[in-house]
Amino acid sequence: MSFLTPTLKLLASEISSVLILRNETLSIAETACGGLMGAAILTVPGTSKCFKGSMAAYSLESRVAFLGWTREILDGYKGPDEQIVIGLASHLRKTLSSTWCLSESGVCGPSRPDVYRAEIEGPGYCALAVVGDGNRAVSKEVRIPQPKSREENMVAMAEEGLKLLLDTLKAQE
Repeated sequence: MSFLTPTLKLLASEISSVLILRNETLSIAETACGGLMGAAILTVPGTSKCFKGSMAAYSLESRVAFLGWTREILDGYKGPDEQIVIGLASHLRKTLSSTWCLSESGVCGPSRPDVYRAEIEGPGYCALAVVGDGNRAVSKEVRIPQPKSREENMVAMAEEGLKLLLDTLKAQE
């Protein structure tokens, strides 16, 4: 029995193979996915050669404690966006000295917090970023078609995050 979708398993395997072949390392900062991307990577045998670790920083307090958030960031927070996830990835990549860091932050549902900006219409929104050497970043926003359950949104966002990472790695070949 597997808790992962076939897509998550395939992506994790491909990512791990590329990283091990290149002798590169990975860290992952997750919020809405709750550690699903990191768990997917860890299911691949041999990932201890490339995986530095992950942080599931779901609460704003955990982002302050572990991912470099400041009072200024908290005071201006209006929901996830590309700059937020680039910052999370940059901080964890530096902290763990990894070659790459993948980060996500999104809204899984069933509702949307009132403090979020209007363009985050509801569940299914996710911002993703991959940060590599020299703090070069690739980021994007994803909107998962709704309606979906909270769990389905988590899985879809994790798949999108791992796809972005794999595409970024392949673009560096």
